Amino acid sequence: MKMDNRKQCPYCAEIVDNKAIVCKYCQSLIGGGSVEKAGTLTRVRVKTYEKIYNGDIFIPQHLDRVSDVINDSRHFIILVNAREETKTTETQIGFLAINKSIIEWVRLIGT
Repeated sequence: MKMDNRKQCPYCAEIVDNKAIVCKYCQSLIGGGSVEKAGTLTRVRVKTYEKIYNGDIFIPQHLDRVSDVINDSRHFIILVNAREETKTTETQIGFLAINKSIIEWVRLIGT
């Protein structure tokens, strides 16, 4: 999705300037480089005050672990391929930004 002199970040879907090299929202490398060089997606479960979600969190190349993303200075974590867990089913959400102040715990899935 392109808009005038803006583009959509392929990792967090936020709109950034066309000339951006690093996304100001998720800190992903978006100007040049490939997905493999920019970082990795890691599957996690996240519990907030009211709900549990599972999805992929992007770990930029300059960070080592999920905890580095959780403890950085940004106020939100971004989940892609997110689903909300309920007692009987999972609801597909897709993209989800969660305020870090309401997170109770984060757990890795499938490691």
